Amino acid sequence: MAVSLVGTCSGMTGRRFAIVQEYVPAYRVPLFAAMAAAAAADGDELVVFAGEPAGDLARRNDGAGPQPWLRRIRQREFKILGRRLTLRVLPPAVRRSDLIVVEQARRNLDVPLLLAWPWTAKKVAMWGHGSDVVKTPSLLERAYSVALLRRAAWFFAYTESGVKWATRVGIDHSKTTVLRNSIDAERLRRDLDAVRLSIVPDCFQALFIGGLDASKRVGELIEIATQVHEIEPGFRLVVAGDGELRADVSAAHDRYSWLEYRGPLSGEDKARALLESDVLLLPGRVGLVAVDSLVAGRPIVTLSSSLHAPEYGYLEPGETCLTASSVEEAVMQTVELLRDRAALEAMQERCRAAAVDFSVEQMARRFRSGMKQAIEDSDD
Repeated sequence: MAVSLVGTCSGMTGRRFAIVQEYVPAYRVPLFAAMAAAAAADGDELVVFAGEPAGDLARRNDGAGPQPWLRRIRQREFKILGRRLTLRVLPPAVRRSDLIVVEQARRNLDVPLLLAWPWTAKKVAMWGHGSDVVKTPSLLERAYSVALLRRAAWFFAYTESGVKWATRVGIDHSKTTVLRNSIDAERLRRDLDAVRLSIVPDCFQALFIGGLDASKRVGELIEIATQVHEIEPGFRLVVAGDGELRADVSAAHDRYSWLEYRGPLSGEDKARALLESDVLLLPGRVGLVAVDSLVAGRPIVTLSSSLHAPEYGYLEPGETCLTASSVEEAVMQTVELLRDRAALEAMQERCRAAAVDFSVEQMARRFRSGMKQAIEDSDD
């Protein structure tokens, strides 16, 4: 349960900020904790209102535990015509907040209700990708997304591409913030340093890390790895993660001695898996794992046909990642890179050099600054 901070220190403004989430994955905890601490330092209060993960999200086993800034809300997930929808019960504290930040997601049925009323619409902001990069929407779905965003008071885009899209569909650029979406890169660096001396790298090992669902193209992952192993018998694949396709990975683990399934990894276990491997083999969607790749210095091999998230834009094909047009090309690119140690080490170094601009602390500062701008703008 969140504790109000209003009136607890001098020079405060006493503003209340609410972020409404379907659920809080563990990787978001450092971001929200930093934002809540910054708000408290200003005499403000930030509370994240979120439900429990359901369905495929629950199978990822990555939900955050209790936090001082997190308040649980009731919600129900259901499907209509194959589309996943979420109905949330928002407590009065959300509507009483001076700024409400909601996910840019069509599935959340409370968002159009918030935006339908002038007294809440003027203080509702959205955060998200911008354009539909991880799926292909219908014309009606796209029009609905644009209509919602045009009603919002502010837009927080994960990356610069999101702001560019928003301005193209008529959003005032002065009412946008680029967050540069990130994981806790500093924590990952500490974990890497903690285990580095104990690691004996396997020069023919790849790592998959992420949710085990259809967007990650687990079938192609196993197919690519199988063909790489046929060419290079010393090749190994480590799979880390959980999700609806865990049974497929477990079956492959039982079938192939060269494939190891480790389940969800975090902290030093995750760092160890990254350093033991030379590359990340991620044929499906690439999102925030791009930051893991850069920080750890482990280039990604992926497929160009996948619907990648905006963070894929952090990578540069041919420099910090390899993008193949087919499974066969991904096989050859992986084999060639693992065999050419000089080229691999050069690519790894370029990854590390490109990682310096990413941190959850910087993201929190951008988010917090944009929220203060948004609330001041709504007061004018």
